[in-house]
Amino acid sequence: MRSYFNIKIKGKNLWKVCALFALAVFLVCCSIVISQLDQPTTGIAGQVLPITAHCTVKTNILNSPILANYIIGFLMPKGWNAGANTTATYTSTLGNGNMVEMPPSILETESINNGTNLSYSAAMLKKFGIGQNLVADMEWVVFRSTQQISIPNVVTITGEIDLKITAGIDGNTTIFKPAYVICESVDGISHFNATTPDYGYLNGPRLTVTGTGDIVDLCDPLLTSLDPPKSLDNDFLTLTYNEKLDTANKVKGPNFYLCVDTVLTSDNKVLTGFCTQSPKSLLTQTTSNSGLYKITFWPRSFFSLPAGETATEMIYHIIDANGNKVGFADTDEAFTYKFKCN
Repeated sequence: MRSYFNIKIKGKNLWKVCALFALAVFLVCCSIVISQLDQPTTGIAGQVLPITAHCTVKTNILNSPILANYIIGFLMPKGWNAGANTTATYTSTLGNGNMVEMPPSILETESINNGTNLSYSAAMLKKFGIGQNLVADMEWVVFRSTQQISIPNVVTITGEIDLKITAGIDGNTTIFKPAYVICESVDGISHFNATTPDYGYLNGPRLTVTGTGDIVDLCDPLLTSLDPPKSLDNDFLTLTYNEKLDTANKVKGPNFYLCVDTVLTSDNKVLTGFCTQSPKSLLTQTTSNSGLYKITFWPRSFFSLPAGETATEMIYHIIDANGNKVGFADTDEAFTYKFKCN
């Protein structure tokens, strides 16, 4: 399926002003537009997703030409390990070639100038966050061209970057919204001025990759969510319940409790007895009328696990003061959380 998107990045007065880099080596201005994105909206775990980002670059460079690498960043689920499971190539009016994952030791240009000294992946996470997703189990994967390109002054460059990503290597059904950034290595993700970036940014369409494992929805409001989304039983967990998504009114406030029906362990034990209405299991509303209720707990203590015993899965509901239950997708079906690192 092909989707079309346009970003308009204003280049007003580009000939008048350019950002001065440290040591005043170059004056460089690039207006980058991601003019079209070819991205499927569905896929199968373990199969290749073909994605093509078409772009146009307009330059205004003093002391031209400059040597720079093409760079693309794309926002993916951490469980995909997309850096190791992607191949990337580019074609352009200035030449064609291959791209490889950006080493974390290479610092992003703007972060060097402001003293934060971040890798490209970390700099993109700081600037763009997790895009249109709601769960932070995402990462920016960054690739650069293997060769530097000689870029002349006052030129319009057209081209495309082709990504082939092996989707869902974790086997899960994953729902999320990708995002994409295209820039070059001299400017990085800096700004020519306050309103004109030296990069192109684009939010991609919702993508559903179907697998045989868990359902991982990273972009939709959920009745309950856990932070961190992946953890072991020895980590503190914060569970959030969104009362406003209980459209069936299966439970009624103001008091809600975490009701853990069953805990499974690594030695195949089934533990019960953790569904109580007590201060230990009480959720607290974040702010008045927010409808968001939270509880932070340490699973090992909550389940009274002895040394040497490890919880692998938690099956739970949210209950109210009268014992009414709500579960997955606003039904009676229990929520499931699996304790794992990746």
